[in-house]
Amino acid sequence: MLAGGEDGNGHLPRPRRPRRVGGMGSPSGQAASALPHPAPPPCTDYDMAYFKAYSHIGVHEEMLKDHVRTNTYRNAIMHHKDLISGKVVLDVGCGTGVLSIFCAFAGATRVYAVDASDIALQAMEIVRENELSDKVIVLHGRIEDVEIEEKVDVIISEWMGYMLLYESMLGSVIFARDKWLKPGGLILPSHASLYLAPITNSHRYQDSIYFWRDVYGIKMSCMMPLAKQCTFMEPSVETISGENVLTWPTVVAQVDCYTIQAPDLETITAAYKFTSMLQGKLYFIPFYS
Repeated sequence: MLAGGEDGNGHLPRPRRPRRVGGMGSPSGQAASALPHPAPPPCTDYDMAYFKAYSHIGVHEEMLKDHVRTNTYRNAIMHHKDLISGKVVLDVGCGTGVLSIFCAFAGATRVYAVDASDIALQAMEIVRENELSDKVIVLHGRIEDVEIEEKVDVIISEWMGYMLLYESMLGSVIFARDKWLKPGGLILPSHASLYLAPITNSHRYQDSIYFWRDVYGIKMSCMMPLAKQCTFMEPSVETISGENVLTWPTVVAQVDCYTIQAPDLETITAAYKFTSMLQGKLYFIPFYS
C-alpha cells in the first residue's frame, strides 16, 4: 500500500487513525459491564476527517475484494447460525452492511448496522435492494452517539487494523459491548493475537536501498543512509512468502473481546527473543489472526 496515495489497483489506501482506544470463536465469558458506563468521547475534527475518508467507495471495494477476510466472516456467521438465528445483532462500523446482511441471512430477527461515515447512506440502499429493511436497521452515526432501545445478543465488527490495534474500532466495540450486549452474548471475532517475527526480503532491500547506488547513470550512494532511515522508520504493509520468515513467530499481544477494557490498549509491552537461522537483511513485520 502506498502512503498518501493510491495502491497498485488504483484505489485509495484504507484510512487508519490512532486508536482511541482475531480468531473467531464462541463466548468464553460474560461481557464486562458491571462498572458504570463512561461518557462517550467527544467527536474531534480528526474523527470527522476519518469518517469522511471511509465514505470513499474505493475503501469498501478494497475490503470486499479481500476474499479471505469477507469469506472468513461469512463462514464464522454461518458456523454460529444457531446463536444468531432469532437473535438481535449489532454491527459496529457496518460499512456497506455486508456483515449485517450475512447475519440476516443467518436468521437474525433484527440487525442494527451502525456507521458514522456517509457510506451508511449507501448501506441503507443496499439493505433496501436486498429487501431486508424489515430486519436490518441502518443507523448513521457514531456507536457512542446512536440510540438503541434494546439489548443485543450478538456484536459483530471488523475492527482489526494495521498491527491489529492501530485503529480506534476496538474502543468502539468495547463501548458497544458494555452498553448493549446481554450477559453471555456472542462477540465476533471474540479473540485476536498479534505475532512478531523477523523476516528477510532482499527484493525490498534492493528496491528501497540499493536503488540509490546508480540512478540513471548518476551515483547517489550518499542517499543510502537517508533511504535506510526513511524506509525502516515507517511500517510497510506487504505480502511475503513463508521462505521470508526466519523464525517461528512470537505472540506479543492477545485480545479477549469479552474482557478487555479501553485502558488496556493505551500501552502494550512484551518480552521476546528470536534466534535467527539465516543471514540476511532483517526488519520486523507484525501480523495477526
